[in-house]
Amino acid sequence: MSAERVFEFIPCEESDPWIEGAAASAEVRQFARESLRWQAQEIIDEVLAGTAPGEELARARLRRCVAQNPGRPERALLQQLMINRDPQGESLQ
Repeated sequence: MSAERVFEFIPCEESDPWIEGAAASAEVRQFARESLRWQAQEIIDEVLAGTAPGEELARARLRRCVAQNPGRPERALLQQLMINRDPQGESLQ
């Protein structure tokens, strides 16, 4: 699924603490939130489009993270990055 198709359907009702503290207009905050989500979705699309056999485990983990965070690609990507940093691999939920 491409970022262009997902972008229009991203729910943005929830607040994000990292941007809510900024002295910016509501339109700027909304744009920043959507931009981050679009960029995260583009990264996810690129990784999932890969075909290298040695990266299949990473793609499977990323698919699981996306499934656990529907409509929130930035959170899915963050979860994947945290899993990759964790020495136990799969222990972060």
